[in-house]
Amino acid sequence: MGSNLSRRRILSSGGSAVLLSLIHPGVGGLLRFAHGQTTPTAPGAIRLTDRLTLITGAGGNVVLAADGDSVAAVDSGAAEHTPALLELLAERAGGRPVQTLFNTHWHLSHTGGNAALSGAGAEIVAHENTRLWMTTQFYVRWEDRTYAVRETAAHPTRTFFSHERQPLTLNVGTQMVEYGQLENAHTDGDIYVFFPNDNVLVAGGAASVGRYPIPDYSTGGWIDGLIESTQKLMQLADNDTVVVAGNGLPQRRGHLQTQYDMVATLRERIAERMRLGKSAEEMMADGITDDFDADWGGRELGRLFVSNSYEDLAWRGPGGSL
Repeated sequence: MGSNLSRRRILSSGGSAVLLSLIHPGVGGLLRFAHGQTTPTAPGAIRLTDRLTLITGAGGNVVLAADGDSVAAVDSGAAEHTPALLELLAERAGGRPVQTLFNTHWHLSHTGGNAALSGAGAEIVAHENTRLWMTTQFYVRWEDRTYAVRETAAHPTRTFFSHERQPLTLNVGTQMVEYGQLENAHTDGDIYVFFPNDNVLVAGGAASVGRYPIPDYSTGGWIDGLIESTQKLMQLADNDTVVVAGNGLPQRRGHLQTQYDMVATLRERIAERMRLGKSAEEMMADGITDDFDADWGGRELGRLFVSNSYEDLAWRGPGGSL
């Protein structure tokens, strides 16, 4: 029964997309990429390497790392998917508990399973700003939503600060894992997690597939930080690196270049129109995102990207400085 369930989940993650089979360098395992599909709608597992598994369709991407008796995960998906996620994690880790959980940022779609994994013994590693958002009630204006203080079990237990610019490391089994801060992009607590032995880079919300990466200005994200973070991710990656964004299926480094080009172009267009006194709605009426909408989730997501970028630049100024 477990074998059939596993196969069904793997197939569900591929949908009706055209699958391209690639061999991951140095591993020899089959790595499947889907062209033309963004985010699977049901939890499914994709084997990245002998040690790493990507779990899609859990709200946000989750990466499981298992090496010997050591098990780690990057992000914990949305709360509504926690039971299915826990089942997949146990299945893929041979029943061993997750000992280390990284949070790439605070959003509920990536931290919804925190309490369940913490309750089973996981240490939660994150940027200090992620912990602060989880321990505070706050209002996100662009969503018109107030977020309550998260339950204590969901809070990160091992954090680092913005001044710690050098990459941090820990071991999962015999493998070193590198993690560090990204500039305020999606939020002000964005981090990356890099598995150098497997050449897999988990980018969290600072990278997106098939939909615009949205700077959450209410919790510190902004468009210039998104540009800088994308550059940082490109510096960490080479042409063979497998890049796991906050959503969607695995990509190569070229996707980061495509994201950078899109964001940098729209940043220039927004700034030009701001200097002319145009509002975000007037920018959309100019068709500012028309040439990107088909590849990045459509006009409404383009509108959200522009409006959120506009809100922050209206405060900082088109030049981007306070």
